[in-house]
Amino acid sequence: MDPRLVEAALNGNVIELKRLLEEDSLLLDRSSVAVYPETALHIAAMRGQTEFVRELLKLKPDLAARLDKGGFSAIHIASANGFVETVRELLKFSRELAILKSSDGRTSLHCAVVTGRVQVLKELLGFRPDSLREVTLTSETVFHLAVKYNQFDVFKAMVDLSKQINITDILNAGDEDGNTVLHLAIARKQSQVVKLLLGGDGSQLKALVLVNLTNKSGFTALDVSDVIHQMVGEPTDFMLRDLLLRAKALRASEVQHVEPAQVFLHRQISVTQLPPETSTPPTLSQFLLSHLKLLNPLTLLKTLAEEVKNSPAQTQNALLVVAVLIATMTYQAMLSPPTGASSKTSVSSKTGVSSKTGVSSKDNDDQDCSDQGYYKNFLNFLPFMVPNSIGFFVSLTVIILAMDEFPLKALLGIAVRCMGASYICGLLLIGPRTSYNGVAGKAQTFTQFGTVFVTDDFITERADPNSPEVGRAQGMYVTAGLDRLDSHVMISIVFTNKEYSGSTLEIQGVSKQFEVVREVSVVAGTGKFRFARGYATFETYSYHVPTHHAVIRCNVTVQHY
Repeated sequence: MDPRLVEAALNGNVIELKRLLEEDSLLLDRSSVAVYPETALHIAAMRGQTEFVRELLKLKPDLAARLDKGGFSAIHIASANGFVETVRELLKFSRELAILKSSDGRTSLHCAVVTGRVQVLKELLGFRPDSLREVTLTSETVFHLAVKYNQFDVFKAMVDLSKQINITDILNAGDEDGNTVLHLAIARKQSQVVKLLLGGDGSQLKALVLVNLTNKSGFTALDVSDVIHQMVGEPTDFMLRDLLLRAKALRASEVQHVEPAQVFLHRQISVTQLPPETSTPPTLSQFLLSHLKLLNPLTLLKTLAEEVKNSPAQTQNALLVVAVLIATMTYQAMLSPPTGASSKTSVSSKTGVSSKTGVSSKDNDDQDCSDQGYYKNFLNFLPFMVPNSIGFFVSLTVIILAMDEFPLKALLGIAVRCMGASYICGLLLIGPRTSYNGVAGKAQTFTQFGTVFVTDDFITERADPNSPEVGRAQGMYVTAGLDRLDSHVMISIVFTNKEYSGSTLEIQGVSKQFEVVREVSVVAGTGKFRFARGYATFETYSYHVPTHHAVIRCNVTVQHY
């Protein structure tokens, strides 16, 4: 698109537009044919340049229904941004634009509802009252969207504007999951909407709302309230439950039969009828699985962010103070855990080696370094640190959400995240572990660091233990990885038959236990392998868990004299 045309649209410069068309009468035609992310009409609507929009509609009427790269027309953009005059101008051009749908099935009314544009809402309904019945691709009505995006003022305005219209079918319509507006309001704990629907604030909607309709999981609004209360019990739950009971709400298992509401919307929305009396209501787990998207962490985080953003500034400040206080307390608690939750870190031991079984240790009387002692320390540490860590990271999340409107929020966000990283590092350092001297403290890491195993195993030609014996593998290996399951191998292959009998190969190196093929060095040899140099690979062929019997394939490549 011509940059001059873009500049004119941004500034609403009609004179410049006419001058450009005098220079090139096909300018608008070319911009319409070419593939651009948006047209001049989209740009003008985004800036609320009503006069420029009026002129463009005269010159190029087909631009009104064009969708941009995001799938929205000019009236969608103007409605979402709250430009009432621009929306009015577009509707004067064509009332049908009020029901023009975007690529995701939303009308301009849907966009106004999502962004809370009450005045635009009134304008749209004034031109096309029937646009109230339009639904999205997921069968969501305007009332569903108002609840979903926490727009109570919009919800109330639509109720007031539709008093001359029968909205019973719309209020009782279900989305793609069969959830009515009441289901959503209960699930999202929007008490104001529930009061309005059930007559708690004196409204007349109570007579229109069918409280015992079920969603596609077979749950009424009261069932949803029970599930939400079991998951996260709050004082608000009791108030919502009281409103439902006053409205004679029942559970699905208590309802004999309810005639489904007749809904005639533009996507043939239907309200799910209650299951027959012989059917079995879904279990709690089935309900939770069918509504897993409500438990999505990203969805939950967005909801919390909107809740913080919509709260008064004084409330946000108080929330930030409380979150900082909790973060400070939990961080200090991590640095100085109570006596009994932490473990001593200085260990000395006396170590003896026994064939086949590894190391037997006797530690000082003041420190239990056995496996049992380590796990005892760990279990003592866990009940303290888990809730402390949850409190710390939840408070950090609240701080990040509360900082959304702060200046330099990017730098503050980095600082908060670094604080979280330092907490984790401190937790790893302070948690139940040990420092090491020699092989002391072998039982106090998950790798069993410092454990010495002595081996004398036979080597055969094939994996079958009954195949001819080649020699013996004699030596030892030590668990030498502090934080990894690595072993340091020092083994002699002593040949016992055929032409190499009496000769040896000396193998040494680090064996990484999680690698399929573990390579170590051949550093020396005797007999027919004097001055040998090369490498050997170990590969686990089979492992019998009950007996801990393993078959290892060993391939040796050497150069020797």
